[in-house]
Amino acid sequence: MSATTTFDLGHGGAASLYVHIPYCHAKCPYCDFNSYAATEWPEERYADALLAELAAYADMPAWQGTTLATIFFGGGTPSLFRPATIACLLDGIAARWSVAAEAEITLEANPGTVERTRLAGFRGAGVNRLSFGVQSFQPDLLRTLGRIHSADDARAALAAARTAGFDNVNLDLIFAVPGQTRAAWAADVAELLACAPEHVSAYNLTYEPGTPFHAWRGRGELVPLPEDDELWMYEHARAAFARAGYEQYEISNFARPGREAQHNCGYWRGVAYLGIGAGAHSYAAAPGWGERWSNERIPERYMAGVAAGGAVASHETLSFDTATAEFMFLGLRELRGVDPVAFAARFHAPLETVHPEVEAFRRDGLLVDRGGRLALSERGLLVADSVFAMFL
Repeated sequence: MSATTTFDLGHGGAASLYVHIPYCHAKCPYCDFNSYAATEWPEERYADALLAELAAYADMPAWQGTTLATIFFGGGTPSLFRPATIACLLDGIAARWSVAAEAEITLEANPGTVERTRLAGFRGAGVNRLSFGVQSFQPDLLRTLGRIHSADDARAALAAARTAGFDNVNLDLIFAVPGQTRAAWAADVAELLACAPEHVSAYNLTYEPGTPFHAWRGRGELVPLPEDDELWMYEHARAAFARAGYEQYEISNFARPGREAQHNCGYWRGVAYLGIGAGAHSYAAAPGWGERWSNERIPERYMAGVAAGGAVASHETLSFDTATAEFMFLGLRELRGVDPVAFAARFHAPLETVHPEVEAFRRDGLLVDRGGRLALSERGLLVADSVFAMFL
C-alpha cells in the first residue's frame, strides 16, 4: 500500500484478518468470487506478496496494539497451497501481530484437493478449523454445479480431517439447484447430518451477474426451481438441523453450541477486519462512520502493486446513511437481531428515529422485539432480502 495510506482500524482493539488465495483447479459456473482457474500458480511469489502487505500494515501506528481474534484463509481454493506455505504465512503473522490465544484460524478446502497427510500439515501449521465446500452428495448436482470432487471425496476428506486432529469442521451445502428435487435435498441433508460436522452452511443458489449461471438462465438454458420448492428446502433444512442439535444463529448458518463461525460473526457485528491478497476487502469502523477499501483483483497486478508500494485499488468513506443501513441489514442476518442501545451509542440517535420503517415491519410481523433486541420474525426470515432492501 502507498505511504499515504492511513486507514485507522486498530485503536489497540480486536480485529479479524482475511487472507485471499485466488487460485482454483476449475471455476464453478455459479461462483462470482475473485478466483481463477489454473493448473499452476506462483505460490511462493504470491505468499511473499501477502507477507509484504501484512508487514506494511503492521508498521502503521493505527494498527499497533491490535489483536487478531480470527484468521480466515479463503478463496479460491486455499488448500491448493502447501501446508508449509500456510505455516510460513501464519508464522509471519505471529511475528508481527498479536494473535489471540484462542484465535479461530479457518482454512477453506475443496474435498478433491486434500488427504490425511496434507490436512495434518495444515493442522500442524496452526489451522484449527476447516470449511469444506461439499455443496451436494448427488453426482448429477455436483456436475451441474461444476464441482470437481465426488461424494466419496467429501466423505474421505471429512474422515481425513478427523484423523488429522480437526475437531471443528464446517460443511457447505447448496439448495435450489436446477434439477434438484425435494427428495434429493432431503437426502443431502440426511447425509450431511450423518457426517456430524460442528457447523453447517446451507445456501440457496443465486444467479450472480457475470457468472455463466446468470447467462444460462437468461438464455433459458437453466431453469430456476419454483419458489415453493426453494422455501420447502430451506424449511426442511432448518427443521432437520434443529432436531439434530444445531442452533440456527444466522440466516444460512447452523452450529453446535459454541461452534459458531467467529470470523463471520465479526463481519455481521461490525468488527474491523483487514483483507490481504488479490481483491481482498477491508473495513474500519472509524474514523467517522467508517472506511472501506479493496485491493487490485488480478493476482499479477496485486503482486506488482505490493512490490511498488501500493495494492489498494479502491477506497470508500462511509456516509451516515450507509453506515446505519449496514448496521441494520448485517445485524439482522443474525437471528439474535440488532441491539437498539448499541445502535444509539454508535450513531448518537435512536434506531427508530433514523429508521422509522422498522415500525411498519413490526406491524407487518416481519420484525419482532426479542430479548431487548430487534430481530427478524419467522416470516421475516423467509423474505429477509426484501426487508434488508428497505434500509438501503
